Formats: sequence, structure tokens, C-alpha cells
Amino acid sequence: MKEWEYTELTGCKVNDWSILPINKKIIFYLGLSEFIVQSLSDNNFFEDARNALDICWKWLETKIPAGDEIYGLLDDGTEFGGLFIKMQMDEYEENEAKWDCIVDAVSFVNKQAYILEGARYLPAPIENVDEDLIIHFLDRFHSINPENKNIVADFFGYILNTDIYTKEDMVTYFNK
Repeated sequence: MKEWEYTELTGCKVNDWSILPINKKIIFYLGLSEFIVQSLSDNNFFEDARNALDICWKWLETKIPAGDEIYGLLDDGTEFGGLFIKMQMDEYEENEAKWDCIVDAVSFVNKQAYILEGARYLPAPIENVDEDLIIHFLDRFHSINPENKNIVADFFGYILNTDIYTKEDMVTYFNK
């Protein structure tokens, strides 16, 4: 990970991200995705995004469902379903960065599910998920609204220094 690039996007040091436990990284991705998913509420594919995030929160708290089921939310094997297809079908260009963030978050959770299962083989898009995904995620999150940089820095500081483990903890933070 390029330190200057990460610091530029978050205002935090790369070290801070690298020492963060996986569960808190997941909360970071999902929490920021929750922050933007409501802006898709008038979109034909909002329910797909909402469902995918809900399933990822469930996985965080219960380690269920399996990696393959989470992957099915991204790519159901048809030309009509899965978030990869839905984000391409969205007619509104201003939603592209929002979909990128949601897909990044679901992909990160999906990779963690496969790792926990000890999967030997991963779907190609998930195989490419690594620690540098955060750079893409944050770049896209900031492109939605430049003010999001402040939200990222505040939320990251909160996660780094607080016991936050569930969706309810995240909701409490954003409702303050």
C-alpha cells in the first residue's frame, strides 16, 4: 500500500489500517457503505444493495452465510442478477461511485468469509481483493462528496479507539 496515497485519502497512517483487526475493517467498509446506500433508495436496485449489506452484517456477527452465498450476491451466474450486473445496469452516472463502494465492501466481506472457511479456490474477482482495496474504496467514497473526507477521518478514529463490534454500534455512531 502506498503510504502517501492512503494518508491523503484518510488523514491516517497506513500503520493504523494495518493494525486494525479484520472485524473493525469490515465495520469500516460496511459503515461507510450504510452512509451512502440510502442515497440509492429511489433506485430500481436499491433492495439488492440493501440486502447485500444486511447479509454482510449478518456474516460479521454470526459468520453465516458461507462465502459462496455471499459471492452469489455479487454474481449470481446470470446476466440479470448480482451486484456486478446491477451496478452496470444503473442508468445514472452519479451512482457509479456509490455502487463501487458497496461492491468493494461486499467483496471485502466475501474474501474474509472464504478465508475463514479455508477455501482453496476463490472466484477471480474475490481473489484480487487485498489490503489495497481500501484505497479504491476511499477514492470512490470521496468522489461522491468531498465532505466525505471528514466523515472518513472521524469514523476511522472512532473505530480505531472504541469498542465497536456490531451494526448497532455503527448506527449509534452515525446517529450521534
